[in-house]
Amino acid sequence: MTTETHPPTCPVAHGQAFNPLDPGQSGDPYPWLRAAQAECPVFYMPEQNMWCVTRYADVVQVLRDTETYSSRKVIRLAQLDADLLDAFPDGPPDEVLVSTDPPKHTRLRALAQTAFTPKLVNEREDEIRALCHRLIDGFADRGRCDLAAEFAERLPVQAITRLVGAPLEKSEDFYQWGIDRVTLLLGAPRLDERQRAELSRRVVAMSTWLREFVEERRENPRDDLASALVHATTDEGFPVLSTPETVTMIGTILSAGSSTTSHFLPLMVRELLSHPDQWAQVAADRGVLKRAVEEVLRYRTSVHGVTRTTTRPVTLGGVDLPEGADLYVHYAAAQRDPEIFDDPDTLDVHRPNVKRHFAFGRGVHTCLGAPLARLEARVALECLIDRLPNLRLAPDAPPERWIPSMLTPGLERLDLEWDPIRA
Repeated sequence: MTTETHPPTCPVAHGQAFNPLDPGQSGDPYPWLRAAQAECPVFYMPEQNMWCVTRYADVVQVLRDTETYSSRKVIRLAQLDADLLDAFPDGPPDEVLVSTDPPKHTRLRALAQTAFTPKLVNEREDEIRALCHRLIDGFADRGRCDLAAEFAERLPVQAITRLVGAPLEKSEDFYQWGIDRVTLLLGAPRLDERQRAELSRRVVAMSTWLREFVEERRENPRDDLASALVHATTDEGFPVLSTPETVTMIGTILSAGSSTTSHFLPLMVRELLSHPDQWAQVAADRGVLKRAVEEVLRYRTSVHGVTRTTTRPVTLGGVDLPEGADLYVHYAAAQRDPEIFDDPDTLDVHRPNVKRHFAFGRGVHTCLGAPLARLEARVALECLIDRLPNLRLAPDAPPERWIPSMLTPGLERLDLEWDPIRA
């Protein structure tokens, strides 16, 4: 079998080759992706040494065939230096849901699923609404805010903090722990010795607190995620997870559920406000709201894609791939495939087949936190509409800047204005 390594000069737009980590392309990759779908739906990215998959049918094929397309390299953990090992006294976590394949993934997912039952999530609606109002109280009378920093970064981690069962005042610690933990696991390459030591100290302190918290839930269970995880048992009645494994699972849920939603909320508000006819329909008819959330998830997902690795030689989208080829499975591209979605570059809150998007994945790796993310987005949008009259994009906002990421790019800030209610 002949392996094609460099498909011809594509995709190119605005005189540039596609690079998902280019900040200038993070905000609008679609000219490149449209060119790719038309000319080379599976193409090689030399800077990343990966193959990008852009068509809907090919993305579905990859996600369904877990034997040929493995998740084992989704998270590429660094070899920790000696000065970072103290942050993980029980050993660094090496297995998380997104980077395991069946059958191990099946066992871990079944365990985590017990903590995300519809009952557990739906019972959080009033609590999430209260969190939204509490955050809005902090800026409602000003008539202006940066939604990313003052609302979107805080709501998801506060919701997860309460879901875990921890007190709300620990949410800032949870937020920092999630960032520090991922930074250390990736090797902290851009930090000097002092910064690495400080990160390690913070991770040790929070991990120690969490171990004590989990042990307390083992002795005194409540109706929360930590209790559900620590009291899950095998058929023989033995605990499925140790305390360190429970802490790792909480860290995984925190990392996966906070950045994706915190990046999506500003995108959702930005896109709807940028399409006044769509915003007006949502504001006038709350029955449209759930479908509006789904359409923005399709039109402007915060999860641009995931990675997979081939376990054998395979042909995908007309391209022969060798064993061990790393793939960038581009959800955002597939969600604008004209073969599936009519007029895909138009935002339409009444789109009939909107739920065919990939914003929460597909198949065995469908995001467990999808019900929680949907609930947060819907309630957040309702509260913003109710509390901030004549909400609009700030006309004097600085130029948009994007946080580049192959997986979850996001806006650095989103400046909004509204008519403040005077006492």
